[in-house]
Amino acid sequence: MSQKEHIEREEKLTGEGIAIRHPVFFWFENLWYHYKWTILIVAFFLFLAIVCFAQCATTPHKDVYITFSGSHTMTTEEHQAIERVLGEVSKGAFAENPPAVGVTSYPFYTEDELRALYTDPETGDFNGSAFHTAKGQNMNRLEELSSYMMTGECSIWLVNTSVYEAQHMSEKLAVPLAESFETIPAGAYDEYAIRLGDTAIYQYYEALQVLPADTLIVFTRSYFMGASSDEKTYEQFKTLYRAIVEFEAP
Repeated sequence: MSQKEHIEREEKLTGEGIAIRHPVFFWFENLWYHYKWTILIVAFFLFLAIVCFAQCATTPHKDVYITFSGSHTMTTEEHQAIERVLGEVSKGAFAENPPAVGVTSYPFYTEDELRALYTDPETGDFNGSAFHTAKGQNMNRLEELSSYMMTGECSIWLVNTSVYEAQHMSEKLAVPLAESFETIPAGAYDEYAIRLGDTAIYQYYEALQVLPADTLIVFTRSYFMGASSDEKTYEQFKTLYRAIVEFEAP
């Protein structure tokens, strides 16, 4: 068949409604058919790497991080004050080379707490528009927290009960208190978490009291990636966790 006849044949087929697909389309279709799960898995870990990189790029480097997710939005001054407190605890817990402690924050409010925030206490007027916007942002932060948990960058968490339950922390990565302490500390919420408000460190340091007293302290197992995957760093997390829970006022 001559080139002219070939072109006329394609034009005729196209005219009859038969689609002529580019060879590249067939290549992608074949690739997806044979390697669909490989592509999805690679995409998943690429997403985690991007989240981890973004977190590191926007936060000054610290040796270990403690993450807060509860019904309070820290000011810059509060954030810095809490980091100073944890830095003092770190210095007391390590005889040499105490790790620098950073704090990451993902504020999360219950729906009732959000409604209260957007209701005028004097008139009772409710700002529905602002409430729904805040509700969407609230859920986005919970999703961001969930992604961050999967990076393995943190092992000490300060969370409210809503986050604790929503993330199924006791069912996934939380370390039982019995594995960390010979005697279960006072203020245990369950076999995995401790109420921050019942600890001596909370009662001693005013800087920590901006956080709700019913915030839970949770220690999670090392992960296969991120800072907690490093044995030395994970031991630092563990030592710092015990120092926070077992803190005694001077």
